[in-house]
Amino acid sequence: MKEILIISNDKEALNIEKVLPESYVTVFMDTAASGLKYLKEEHDVFTILIDTPSSLNDIDELISYVNYQNNYISAIPIILITDDSSIDKDQEYLGASVVDLVLKPINPIILNTRLENAEKVISSVSFQEFAEMLKVLPANIYLKDSQGRYVFSSQTWHHLNTGNDPNWTIKGKTDMDIRKDKENAKKAMESDFRLLENKKGTSYVIEEKDQGQEFLQIIKEPLFYEDGRVRGIIALINNVTEQELLRRELKSKSITDNLTGVYNRAYFEEYLQTLKDNIKYPLSVISADCDNLKMINDTYGHMVGDEYIRMSVTLMRTVMPDDCILFRTGGDEFVAFLQNTTNSEAGFYIEEMNRNARTYKLKGHHLSVSFGCATLKEGAGTIYDIITESDGNMYMDKKQKKNRRDDN
Repeated sequence: MKEILIISNDKEALNIEKVLPESYVTVFMDTAASGLKYLKEEHDVFTILIDTPSSLNDIDELISYVNYQNNYISAIPIILITDDSSIDKDQEYLGASVVDLVLKPINPIILNTRLENAEKVISSVSFQEFAEMLKVLPANIYLKDSQGRYVFSSQTWHHLNTGNDPNWTIKGKTDMDIRKDKENAKKAMESDFRLLENKKGTSYVIEEKDQGQEFLQIIKEPLFYEDGRVRGIIALINNVTEQELLRRELKSKSITDNLTGVYNRAYFEEYLQTLKDNIKYPLSVISADCDNLKMINDTYGHMVGDEYIRMSVTLMRTVMPDDCILFRTGGDEFVAFLQNTTNSEAGFYIEEMNRNARTYKLKGHHLSVSFGCATLKEGAGTIYDIITESDGNMYMDKKQKKNRRDDN
């Protein structure tokens, strides 16, 4: 039930209970002071009706209190009741919380309409007022029309090219018009058009490097007309740099071998699944296995053996290209993937690693690593085929080196 506070020094003459709908609960006060006291007790008052305010003492104090207490989220409207003799004085109170005025004798239909309108007026927030409230949020909220043009944005971030124009406005512009990073601008517009076509929301993270490394999460949802047509897009941009850097750090730790810093076995299968759809042919695989590691471990201990393994990784990283993807797949076993690399190029890297290995020495022993390679051409086999072939060639190299050592 909606509670209406009625302030009148002549309740009988006002006779308002007969014209109010039954859905309202009425509370009468005969002075502005008693009405103010009632409000301060924090009752759930829906609307205040004041009979001839110009005839009441302390009315200014009551209205000032309501004005102060009212806010954008919760407010109490005031409706004045007056007559022809008092209307000139009473209408001076109109403004702020005093939203309307009703003449005596009171018409029930008119009063009920005024009560409904008062609720709408005092509860509604203009778009401009709402926009001002949104600006205090750290996130950016924006609207676009059905052509991907901005209608509103709560923030103007440094990612935008405003030309330092104080009169600059985002309204009517596209991402390509305003974004400094054209690649991300293109990505934003493409996702907009997919959303407008599919009528489904989306969420993704982009990296901005305009002023240091930043990661922005963009969440978009379509807005619809009543007939189901998409009228535009509402979106939210959150700065998730701290969370994204932490996520990447945790991801890196989960896929990185602690001893060598290369990718670990756990990430190996995941990478293969990703690689299948993104191969740049020819794809070469180099398999590697440390020689003499058991002897190093048995003679000098596993800490020296670990250093021997790390030395092998240093050798491989020094010779192979930067875009090589290297995995430690076992204790001293490694697999490297080199996209857009021919078999002869992979063989050259192996020759260089064998030659450079002689420059690495630990406890008087030269570094020795066995290698094998294989290459996948488009339409000829699978990744797993060339891994098996590369491993076989590596074990053949290891056997040949062992035979040479035995012969000596």
